[in-house]
Amino acid sequence: MTACLASGGRVLTPASRDATALAYEDGLVVWAGSDAPGPALFPDAERIDLAGDWVAPAFVECLTPGLDLRRVAARGAVPAALPEPHPVGAVADRVRAGGRVVVDTGVDPGEGAAALTRLAAAPGGPAVARCTPVLVGTSGTLDEATLAALAAVGTVLLLRPLVDDLAGTDLVRIAASGVALAASSRDGGELRPWDALRALTSVAGGRGLSPRAAFTAVTRGARRAAGARDGTAGTLTPGAAATFARWRTGELAVVAADDAVQRWSTDPRSGVPPMPDLSGPDPVLRALVVDGTPAGPAE
Repeated sequence: MTACLASGGRVLTPASRDATALAYEDGLVVWAGSDAPGPALFPDAERIDLAGDWVAPAFVECLTPGLDLRRVAARGAVPAALPEPHPVGAVADRVRAGGRVVVDTGVDPGEGAAALTRLAAAPGGPAVARCTPVLVGTSGTLDEATLAALAAVGTVLLLRPLVDDLAGTDLVRIAASGVALAASSRDGGELRPWDALRALTSVAGGRGLSPRAAFTAVTRGARRAAGARDGTAGTLTPGAAATFARWRTGELAVVAADDAVQRWSTDPRSGVPPMPDLSGPDPVLRALVVDGTPAGPAE
């Protein structure tokens, strides 16, 4: 596959806070950085002018049954399906069979944590973490003991911000507990990823996620919930899959959590990468690339 060098944009990548260019080849990201060195590093690459667009990992949707996948792509998203949820009583059999653990929606997190903890304490317990347990939704009580137990076995909490009422849910506390967060953008038969980000960041009392953390939940976090274990899936790190969306946005904002005053800080010295301003209109999808291959522009 011919190498591609996309430049003249704004690229969200752990490789550089101020990246404006991205190179990919054979379905993988190979480099991200500033425009200037790109042509010398990749002299034979196909050139793509980003025209100022924002390039970021594609949204990932893991609650996919019943969704039209063409419409998923039109929202700048890719599917990464979870197995069907199962009751707590089936967890032990799933773990012993080496299957994924996805606990039914509506199960109290304390009940799920207790079942996972019992398995982890039994012979062969480390297999629990290898199954990447997923709890769907935020019903029930998430006290400190429950969060600690869930974190200890590598649990992912899959949030549904457009389905569940997050009022009273302290996402800051959950994130700080070590429980990995993922999020679905699904609302019935539609995906509304930008509205999902707004819901995750606007929990009353300032207990929502930062825009960067919310975006991670619907990209890297969702990949992890779906079983990715390489640590780079859902990012534009060199070596990761070249799966990304290209967006026409307004000005990007630097928004970081400032615990000292419990409000959002826009200090660029925070080192937090700039993101689209969620108080404005939705960015416009210009292109979706999956494993280095164009998957079509927005509808």
